[in-house]
Amino acid sequence: MDFSFTKQLSVGNRIIDSAHKKIFDMLNRVECLIRANNHHALSGTFDLLEDYLADCFLMEEYIAQAVNFPFAQHALAHQHLLNMIQSIKNELASFNGVLPDTASDYYPKLLRDCFMRHIKDESEPMRIILNAQFYDFKPS
Repeated sequence: MDFSFTKQLSVGNRIIDSAHKKIFDMLNRVECLIRANNHHALSGTFDLLEDYLADCFLMEEYIAQAVNFPFAQHALAHQHLLNMIQSIKNELASFNGVLPDTASDYYPKLLRDCFMRHIKDESEPMRIILNAQFYDFKPS
């Protein structure tokens, strides 16, 4: 199932929206690798995803500070999301390359649900602040 970024998921900032689009692409790649039961490539893709998320979260914090958004709660949501990614990665690794039949539906859905909740719900307070800025706003 293709996980696509839509205009309705915009947080009101081009930099963050572009990062979210790339995350969606990475999640689609994870799903393809799970369905193909490609354990080796899956592990590497999760590593890339974790690294990219860490960079994105730092960038979001920088933007939040520039618009005087209180970031502490959002930072906790980011840490929770990183913990979930690590947990899913570890759980998939525990199957030692032989994923159960249910994995191809369960794990991609879990990942999509986590990211959708983060973007739609946990990012809503930040979206409100960012919508008062220009879409192309970049911190100086």
